[in-house]
Amino acid sequence: MKQKILVLPFIILYFGIILITLSTAAEKPDSGKHSAIVEADGYVYLADDKTIRQLREEALAQAKREALEKGQTFIKSVSTVENFQLTYDLIQSAAEGYVKILESKDLGITGDNRYHYWVKAEIEYRLQPPGDLEQKALDTDPDAPLTVTVLTNKENYKKGENIKIFIKGNKDFYARVLYMDAQGNKLQLVPNQQRTENFFKGGVTHVIPDPSDKFTLEVNPPFGSEKIIVYASTSPQGQVQTTAAGLSLYKIESDIKTVNAQTRGVIIKESIGMTPAGAEFFETSCEVKTNSK
Repeated sequence: MKQKILVLPFIILYFGIILITLSTAAEKPDSGKHSAIVEADGYVYLADDKTIRQLREEALAQAKREALEKGQTFIKSVSTVENFQLTYDLIQSAAEGYVKILESKDLGITGDNRYHYWVKAEIEYRLQPPGDLEQKALDTDPDAPLTVTVLTNKENYKKGENIKIFIKGNKDFYARVLYMDAQGNKLQLVPNQQRTENFFKGGVTHVIPDPSDKFTLEVNPPFGSEKIIVYASTSPQGQVQTTAAGLSLYKIESDIKTVNAQTRGVIIKESIGMTPAGAEFFETSCEVKTNSK
């Protein structure tokens, strides 16, 4: 007999699962957001005609410019697709306009009479396929920037039906996968209490839930437009505050803005050869509709 555990109004967990083949999947992902996450330092020499506040602001601005330069260099170094184009948002504006600060440390005056500011920053960019090269070609090329596709086996679900999620990356990646119901409740599907490892091989279609997860996603009220969110990166991600939901999953009480920020607390890998230190990040989602009948 299968054991049933109520977790949230819209989801029921069972020990046991029936797999649905990928051939029935319907693709509904959004375009996704590409970005690079880097660390940078800003230094400004002390000057008699500048206040501490001015020095601090200049050091922070310098750190942002350094982050932008590192981000652009990192993206190009990890992407070897011939002739592809990277289009940076607000490229005509100052660096401060499109460098998003994730973490920062005001380190004050150093021993060599400089003001020091450190930042971990995210640089978003758009990937422009060259000429007649289709976006799908880049989505499956391991030499292109990290891109992950998320699909479900159907677009519309009735009460009692099970949702199957499929994710596939063009290269190896780490992922956090969330399910947000029609009322905004958030459940973390991966990693979970059974699947603590959230590393996925690139070029392989992964199913959620799989047999090791020991749960299924059964549609129950509330009904409406619901969303699957995938955060993917080439480095381990930051921790998100969760509480246990049943014997398999985790519930997230924080708002989505907090989840976004905490997940982006990735571990920055050291420079390897000609590749500067940094991490690729990709965020995508798809929507499903749930109905009573």
